[in-house]
Amino acid sequence: MFPSVFQILLKRKILLSVLFVLFLIYHSVFNSFTGQILFDRVFVPIVRGELRGKIRKFSPLYGIRIEDLALTAGPEWGTTPVLQAKGLEFSYNLPYILFGRLKISRISLEDTTVRLKKKKGIWNVATLFAGSDSGGKAEPPSPQTKEPISVIRTYLPVSAFLKLELKNMQLGISSEQEGKPFEAEVEGLDLDLEIDTERFSSIPLNLSALGLIDDFKLSLNPQKPVRIRFRDPLRQMDHPFRLTWVWERSDAKHPFRSKMDIGADKIRLKIADRMAEPFGFSFRYDLDYSPVSKEIVLKNLKLVVNEDEWLEGGGRISGIGSELQNVHFALQKSSIRLAPISGFLTDLGIRGISLRGDASLAPLLVEGTSKELRATGEVKASDLDLRIGAKAHYVRELHLDWDGRFRPQPTEDPTAEKPLPWIALLNVKRLKAYYNGSSLAGTFFYSGDSSLAAPAVDLKLALDRFSLAPYVSGMSGLLSVDLTVKGRDFSDLNAGLSLKLSDFRFPYGRGNSGNIGLSAKGNYKLLFLKKPWALERIKATPVSVSVFSPDGERALFLESFVEIGIRDSLALSLGGLKIEADLDELIPPLPLALRESLIPLRSQIGSRLSLGGNLNYVKREKKQEIGGNVSLNLPALEIKDGKLNLSAKVEGTPPDRIFLDRMDLTAFSGKLSLSSQGVLTRAKPGEAASLGDFSPELRGSLRLVSAEDAYLIKGLTFRGDLRLGFGWQGSDVRGTLTSKDSSLYVSNRLCPSAECKLYRIDGLNAAVPFQHDLSVKETRNLIEGDKRKFVLNYGRMPEPNFTIREIVGTHPSLKGVPFEYIKPKTDSPGLSANLSYSENYLRMDFLRIHTLDGEVLGKDVIVNVGSGDPERMEYSMELRVKDIDLKQLLPGRSRGKIDDGKIKADLNLWGRNLGDPIPNLNLFFSVYQIGRDFGKSAINIFAPSNLLTDFIYTSYAVDKIELELSKGLVYAVILFKRSVLGTLVNLENNQVSQQRMPLANFLNRAQSEIETYNK
Repeated sequence: MFPSVFQILLKRKILLSVLFVLFLIYHSVFNSFTGQILFDRVFVPIVRGELRGKIRKFSPLYGIRIEDLALTAGPEWGTTPVLQAKGLEFSYNLPYILFGRLKISRISLEDTTVRLKKKKGIWNVATLFAGSDSGGKAEPPSPQTKEPISVIRTYLPVSAFLKLELKNMQLGISSEQEGKPFEAEVEGLDLDLEIDTERFSSIPLNLSALGLIDDFKLSLNPQKPVRIRFRDPLRQMDHPFRLTWVWERSDAKHPFRSKMDIGADKIRLKIADRMAEPFGFSFRYDLDYSPVSKEIVLKNLKLVVNEDEWLEGGGRISGIGSELQNVHFALQKSSIRLAPISGFLTDLGIRGISLRGDASLAPLLVEGTSKELRATGEVKASDLDLRIGAKAHYVRELHLDWDGRFRPQPTEDPTAEKPLPWIALLNVKRLKAYYNGSSLAGTFFYSGDSSLAAPAVDLKLALDRFSLAPYVSGMSGLLSVDLTVKGRDFSDLNAGLSLKLSDFRFPYGRGNSGNIGLSAKGNYKLLFLKKPWALERIKATPVSVSVFSPDGERALFLESFVEIGIRDSLALSLGGLKIEADLDELIPPLPLALRESLIPLRSQIGSRLSLGGNLNYVKREKKQEIGGNVSLNLPALEIKDGKLNLSAKVEGTPPDRIFLDRMDLTAFSGKLSLSSQGVLTRAKPGEAASLGDFSPELRGSLRLVSAEDAYLIKGLTFRGDLRLGFGWQGSDVRGTLTSKDSSLYVSNRLCPSAECKLYRIDGLNAAVPFQHDLSVKETRNLIEGDKRKFVLNYGRMPEPNFTIREIVGTHPSLKGVPFEYIKPKTDSPGLSANLSYSENYLRMDFLRIHTLDGEVLGKDVIVNVGSGDPERMEYSMELRVKDIDLKQLLPGRSRGKIDDGKIKADLNLWGRNLGDPIPNLNLFFSVYQIGRDFGKSAINIFAPSNLLTDFIYTSYAVDKIELELSKGLVYAVILFKRSVLGTLVNLENNQVSQQRMPLANFLNRAQSEIETYNK
């Protein structure tokens, strides 16, 4: 037995000897002496400046302690250390890792001074270590090729402990930046921080990592204040501040405690060699938890600014650990004066902010249980004047009185009926505010619990004379709104809105509008059927909007029933749409750019118009449907029953294809109708589009049909069948104009009276084809005029495709007497021609007109339309006049004075630029047969009458007259036949000529000569 015991003792002795030897070896190798060597030879060379310190403890397993530590930057920063500490200790327990414990026993800095300095944009700390030659400028980060790390994994469950101590720390920051030098310093900073965690195998890199903390202790300057110093060229401060914050929590057997006291009394600032008014503030609270009474008590909650207690209150939560806790919190005092804040900001040199006025947030009471809380409160303010820069906000009075029932832990999920399940009841008894000359008043009641009050939502708001100018750029006006919202819950709300906007002005282009009045009202039904706050349908019954001129006259009125669905698709329906406009009242107050656009429209359609009908719009994903019918009333155009029916579909966003299923426009009791249908396809890149961005494939027709004489518009009466059928394929538009025995009556709407002028076009028949190419972008010059081209007598003529039997109207010189301007001859109509339009040319051939007991023949009547630009259009015409009797156009008393009124002539005209046709007109008129009296009139136009000229010209008979118009000047030659008396008076070449007579003079002389026949 003894030998075995001896052997056991011997083994233990050997083991202890080995451990003792290892202990001696470890402490012989790792001690303060070897630590100092390591510090001097490894760490000191790394620093570019100077590093000093005494190693008092060194162990790889347990940490290191350094005393009299000093770290100095390079010589350019002076000899003052960047970091200086009486003691630096970093202690840990590495063997604890074997037991799953990461323990940092202590990180301590004693009597530490840190001085950060910036010079020429470089911080001194950026130059401390070798290789930091970037001048303090950070290297650009390398591009990330991996996703950022969101969690750190330990793979084995561990726990951690950390203790951080800062004792009597001094932190200084200074800058020598040109123009903005400053110095700031905090002295006497103490911090004691302890953190102990639960076991974990991963650390999330977000706020949820706080859930790993088991025990926590924070103590910031619990005994003494800190001293804060600041200096710049304008301001200087050196004052003690309370900076106390204590937060302690350990296991359940020990109480929780938190305390805060931050602030200072009578802070004195020196500004530009003067002392500013003292300013003080403080925020403090005491929070304690008693495990015996199981309650948390909040005491001494105060926010004080100068002598004013902005907030003062306290409360408690009892029943901690039980299923139900009782809560009581009260804010007893609140007196907020903003003037001291404004004065302090001014002393700091902040001149753009001014604050005045008084406010109060008390009383506020919250009491109840953790399942149901009742809160009541009141907010008051008076004479609040807030000025930030050029903007001023003045609240003459504010009063909010409310109470409610709240459930912090609701058992229900949010629904459409109860989107806020944590609110059981909320009652805003009074809301009153006067802001910048406007006022807001209202009440609000909501009950979501039938055990407290009948479920209801009831909101009433009234806003009066709210000015838009400070908040909407460029606009001005005074807005007044009355809003009511009622319902049993939030899923089905009935709202009434009344809006009035007076003296409204808005900008457009380079101008502004005049003062416009606007009013709107409507009743709305808002439906939230499935999800909270997910609006699915709006019904308005009805909505009306009125716009008034500066004189108060109604200029525009709109009314409609509206229904909008926004659940799975957007659906808009306008029913009973009614729009009435008075352009005489609407146009004057509009900005100049809008006036210039609407004034020509008013001259065409009149000043009053109205629209009505129904419209529907549906959008599902990338498909849209548009449909509806609109009625149009334009009294100035005598359109009282205009109607438009439309049905279309749109594919794509933006649209790729538009399907025009139907577009029908009718007016004048259905006698005028336009219908079209087809497809519009967005042109591909590089393809030409003839209708905006689209290439059309349309077909349609325009018809004017009436079996009896029907009055239409502006003195126009129609009977017959007039049609225009067309097809539009890409850039090619073609079709046919047809007419079947149509008749038109045109009057000046003064019939019957002496001033009546009435004209009838009877027997209009046509079958004229047309084709136009919209891809033509330029008009080529293809027509050349020739004054020597004349119309020869027609041989065999083709069948005409355009005829008019007769045109009868008021005599040009005799009031109330009918006159046949064009009349048929035997079996021939009064006017016949062959018309065609193709390749952007209008051509008329074989023109024959029976008029004034003679006829007019024409050929090669051409209009080169080209691209459609009037300034580039060309035209030409050749006419022959045969035996027309001009005497028939004269009054009866003048006809007897004319011996022969018949003339024969040829007429050629051509030109370019229909935008300014007169200066660009070229004309050649050759009269080769004319009576003596009309010949004399022609002479009088070119040579004013006197006794000598009358004697000379009477001696000759006019043989021929040639007149040419070119570039606005008239050239004329009159050829004479020699008479018996002409032997006494000789004219050179038997002719009289007039060169370069301005067209205006020629027309004035011609008018004067014509007037002689009407006397």
